Amino acid sequence: MNFLNIGPWELSVILVIAILMIGPKRMVQIVRAIGRITGQMRRLSGEFLGTIQAELRTIEQETSQAVGGSGEERATISLPDDLMALGRDTRQAVSEIAANTDSILKGEQEASEEGHNG
Repeated sequence: MNFLNIGPWELSVILVIAILMIGPKRMVQIVRAIGRITGQMRRLSGEFLGTIQAELRTIEQETSQAVGGSGEERATISLPDDLMALGRDTRQAVSEIAANTDSILKGEQEASEEGHNG
């Protein structure tokens, strides 16, 4: 395993340091949040690529019809509702990711304040 030029030994050292700094309970929450964020980003990128590929196919068909037709006017190409909906979904997912990250960070701050006060 060699992820981002980080070997297994480097990764284990990073994990040990993270557990010592954050704590084992908080580490589980952070890993879960990272997993959710990764899943959301994969889903969004798949939807985005699917929409782009569908648009490219549509444009190719419209272009071939416009060029192939004898006296037909060129078809005007506009953004479909699907692309606009994808933009809204992307903005919503990004705001959810930001909210999740903020809640994790607030939890860390509260835990550190409790440690200092208690």
